[in-house]
Amino acid sequence: MSINLLWLGAAGMGSTVVSIAHRQNFFQKHGVNIQLVPVTGTQIPELTDDTPFGFIGAPASLMRAGEGADLNLLASLDTARLSVCLVTSPDISNADQLRGKRLGARVTGAAMWIHTVLALEKLGLDLGKDNISIAEIGDPTDVVRALEAGEIDGAVLSRAICEQLATKDFNILLDLFPLEVYGAPDALVAAKGFVADHPEVAEGIVAGLIEGIAFILSPRERKAALNGLKETLNITDDAAAESGLAELSDVLSRKPYPSLERLKDMQRIMLPARPNVGGVSIEEVLDDQFVRKLDENGFIDRTYAEYGVE
Repeated sequence: MSINLLWLGAAGMGSTVVSIAHRQNFFQKHGVNIQLVPVTGTQIPELTDDTPFGFIGAPASLMRAGEGADLNLLASLDTARLSVCLVTSPDISNADQLRGKRLGARVTGAAMWIHTVLALEKLGLDLGKDNISIAEIGDPTDVVRALEAGEIDGAVLSRAICEQLATKDFNILLDLFPLEVYGAPDALVAAKGFVADHPEVAEGIVAGLIEGIAFILSPRERKAALNGLKETLNITDDAAAESGLAELSDVLSRKPYPSLERLKDMQRIMLPARPNVGGVSIEEVLDDQFVRKLDENGFIDRTYAEYGVE
């Protein structure tokens, strides 16, 4: 079956899994012909009859659920531990200089916005008290462009992108990975009605993503995984890509069960900016039946064994 899947592209490290799984034909191997539909700009992704699946991030899922969308979150490819940095323009070298400045994110309340709030908290800063604004810019490519053009003063981006910017004299003001900060997990979501009618499609997509994780973690596929990350995140610097792949490997979930705890914490952070998410029952949104089935029937362990992942 041919299925359209909304995809945030370079917006999250987990997007690399989707990209690699697609390039390696893992979805097709598991019975589904996936067409990736890139999400651009500042729109909040929305599932439709034509695009019943989306790798759109947990925040967007909750926003749409808060508006009444009947969807389920099927898998979370990462632990939600942040492998991102706050990178700033060359003239900003400490936290005090961020007061009154303008940062960039894709859209208010979504993952980049959440991670920016968390980064500011770690620096002892507050959006309101310190007169810091977060502008809606678009996807990471747009954010980087705005930062290089001087339209914003900083942004929270993946480590690989930050390290590449550092070669152009931008400052990495804060690296969140060593601090073990947890934010918004990457997420596969689906229209509930479609999943009920076509469970084999949902299972095939989840299986393809799990094989994508195994491929990235496989020692023998390291070169291909590195190239896949560079292409997905628009990275040209080899050292930055190596660093990004190492951290991606650390945060991927080998068994991608969605975490109730992480999602509830994310919901709390989103509330001031997106009050409608407060009425969403996380328990009703989560649906781990496909991850559980593939775990219990041994597919997940067999897949890692096939790729030489210990």
